[in-house]
Amino acid sequence: MYGEDITRDQIAEAYLQAHPALVSCASTLEALLTTLCRDRGVKVHAIEARAKDPLSLQDKLQRHPNYERLSDVEDMCGVRVVTFYQEDVTRISDLLDDEFEILKKESRQAESPDAFGYRSLHLIGRFDARRRGLPEYAAYAEFPVEFQVRTVLQHAWGVISHSLDYKNEAETPPEVRRKLFRLAALMETGDELFGSYRAEVESLRDRYSEQEKRGDWTELPVDLDSVMTSWKRLPIDDVVAVATRAGFQEMDNTSHEESHRWSMGMLVSMTRLAGVETLGELAEVMSRIDRYEPRLAELARISKEHGFVPFANAFDLTAFAMILEHPELRVKLATTFHPAIEAGLDAALQSGGAP
Repeated sequence: MYGEDITRDQIAEAYLQAHPALVSCASTLEALLTTLCRDRGVKVHAIEARAKDPLSLQDKLQRHPNYERLSDVEDMCGVRVVTFYQEDVTRISDLLDDEFEILKKESRQAESPDAFGYRSLHLIGRFDARRRGLPEYAAYAEFPVEFQVRTVLQHAWGVISHSLDYKNEAETPPEVRRKLFRLAALMETGDELFGSYRAEVESLRDRYSEQEKRGDWTELPVDLDSVMTSWKRLPIDDVVAVATRAGFQEMDNTSHEESHRWSMGMLVSMTRLAGVETLGELAEVMSRIDRYEPRLAELARISKEHGFVPFANAFDLTAFAMILEHPELRVKLATTFHPAIEAGLDAALQSGGAP
């Protein structure tokens, strides 16, 4: 391991020489882990890497006389991965086992329910033999790396408790210790509930997908997940045809549904306000959009005069049509569009009564 021949009286000087390479190593690790998480489909809140500050190292050496050699300092380079869910801590741990040479693993978790602190997973490792043989990793081959994996709530606990300067239970004043125990218990329960919540959402999405495949999607309730699951079943092409005739700019039909997420969410909110409860009812609303073509043309014309060419987004167009049919929805929705669109809606609403 790096630094085995560097004794205690040489550590500070040797570390100053190694520090620039450690800074580069941290940057490399952050980019590598970002790619690895993306490739495995693990969404994380944050990935942060840093090289230990030389002054911090000197302070640590003073507090830990058992550090005899530079190789005893296992956190010269540190990486923190903050996940959304507790289950993903395990997934990240498996990823690190597969992609790095892990030398030590420690789950810092209190065994008693009233113990101070909160849990996280700590691992000490280095680049595995495969990467150590590659030129881009050769300079960091022997550096030890401390990996810390924790959830957002675990991270919040760590940050807040650290700001209070209490490192353990004994340091905590008895008057506030009980409240800290309660907070730790609440945050641990929160982690568990978030995990259950995700499981229920994924189960719901699977059920929607199966129902869409069976063809009974019309009975699905209108929400963001049902629209994203069944949007290709909706009369999108009919809405776009009306929009393009009315002067809206055509969109790339190959766009993935994620690009319409905001518009879908806004339309879902509007359908609830309008009392549209199922996808079948929403499909009926979309099929009637040709009634509003003249007024949509006025909307597009005024919008262009204000320097903005609106896109033929089927979800936006459906929302516009619903506003033209029920003007009060515009106020209830409490969402503002592009200023040019707002001007166009004003003109379209003033251009005539009900179609």
